[in-house]
Amino acid sequence: MTVQAAALRHAAVASVLLALNAGCNERPPLGPPAVPLTPPTRLCGPNEANPECRSPSDIVQLMNAELEILSMDATPTGMQGAKVLTLRSHAPRGDVVFRAKWRTQSSQDALSEPRKELATYAVQRLFLDEDELVVPPTTAHCFVGTEYRRFVPDALHSFRGVDCELGFLEYWLEDAQTVKSARKAGLLGPGEGVWDRRLFESDHAYRDSVSNGNLLTYLINHGDAHDEQFVLQNSPRGLRTFVVDNSMSLGGIKNPMALFREDWSSIHVPALSAKAVSRLKQLTAADFARLGNISELALQGGTLVPVSPSAPLASDGSPMSWNGSHLRIGLSASEIELVATRTRDLLQRQDLDALTRK
Repeated sequence: MTVQAAALRHAAVASVLLALNAGCNERPPLGPPAVPLTPPTRLCGPNEANPECRSPSDIVQLMNAELEILSMDATPTGMQGAKVLTLRSHAPRGDVVFRAKWRTQSSQDALSEPRKELATYAVQRLFLDEDELVVPPTTAHCFVGTEYRRFVPDALHSFRGVDCELGFLEYWLEDAQTVKSARKAGLLGPGEGVWDRRLFESDHAYRDSVSNGNLLTYLINHGDAHDEQFVLQNSPRGLRTFVVDNSMSLGGIKNPMALFREDWSSIHVPALSAKAVSRLKQLTAADFARLGNISELALQGGTLVPVSPSAPLASDGSPMSWNGSHLRIGLSASEIELVATRTRDLLQRQDLDALTRK
């Protein structure tokens, strides 16, 4: 692509994004679930465990089990066709009802891609422990066609000869609030956006989660990291911040609206976690390479089901590929290189020692 063609393409993308942002993307608030949810519904934080909350690993197991769709609703905001599903998981330890945000892979476009939600969930695991995660548990799933068409009658097969709809599930954070609603409720002090200096100094949960969230949005070069991508949730330890829309990341295209609001793809917080920075320093080329294979689905009975292979499929550098009856999903070679490069750039900052919170 010539420089002139690239410039024209970016200008066209910018025009589309500006037009989209100019429109109203808010809908009525999300109603109650179709059937009562199975407690607990809150995601565990540091030093917490069931029955007060669910751990990310437990939630991933629920999402990887056989799932029954109970309802499908529009999300309160957004323009990319995401839905909120009420699901019944037929898990080995008994049925569990929960909600998850769902977006089909077929809804991808030149600006955003649902697979990157799963990719971002994996990137954070490079430097965060399970109880520190700032992106809710996310998995790949392929709903059986007959089940999915009860809610989307005109849905097409994701792959020829495979009767299922591929997409990505992100655990729905019940009782989470947007930045706007959190400020209205007094959870955030006066100011703009998700940033609150007073809370950063006084609330450990807020400080850790907002700094780790900022580190993540930097590493993935988030292309649309504005305030509406953050939600906040009260926990026994304090106010936790989560990053819940990462489909426009791991690339070079930015939402032009970032020119008019704070862009969290750069480092904004005054201090980063020493633990997180130390973990980044210990990463090897093999750690980054493993991002090429973060999920695997196997063809069974005409559909695709999640599997945990003893020998993960090697990545061919593409984000998705088939190896016989197994589908591998991960980051592309260029996406892995982006994360590795931004990690190196951060670790080479002259002010890193001053930026790292001891």
